[in-house]
Amino acid sequence: MAWYAIHVRSNFERQVVLFLQARHGPETFLPTYRTRSRRAGATEPVERPLFPGYLFVRLEALDAPRVSVLQAPGVVRLVEFGGRPAVVDDEIVGSLRIIVAGPAEARPHPMLREGQLVRVVGGPFAGAVGRLVRGRGRKPRLVVSIDILGRAAAVPVLLVDVEPT
Repeated sequence: MAWYAIHVRSNFERQVVLFLQARHGPETFLPTYRTRSRRAGATEPVERPLFPGYLFVRLEALDAPRVSVLQAPGVVRLVEFGGRPAVVDDEIVGSLRIIVAGPAEARPHPMLREGQLVRVVGGPFAGAVGRLVRGRGRKPRLVVSIDILGRAAAVPVLLVDVEPT
């Protein structure tokens, strides 16, 4: 048995899960988080997918169960690399289950890589743009380079305060 990621149409995550459960299909996992939505001037609590457009299914083999999953209304495809369905490690799915069940709310967060160009959106350096760097065992820093001078300035930043540009 292995976990696979399924790409689904926008806002079809729950419908696919319900369809597969009604057909006694494979085990599914849709990690969600709670937030507030403003509608008609009032805010109300809503539950949204942690990874919009994706959910996870656990399949024994990739023959008949795969076909039944792909035929579910709203399913676009299995996530593949090199033409082969990509297996999602059990440990990752287990970690996601722990995170979404925990006392602190999980939130979607952009994937950030060292050296990536980012914009600071919160904190004392909001509005600054630079490269994200991290030395060995050090906190992330925003580096603003002045190439024509061959110089740079760096300040510590929190990862929650930056987003990719």
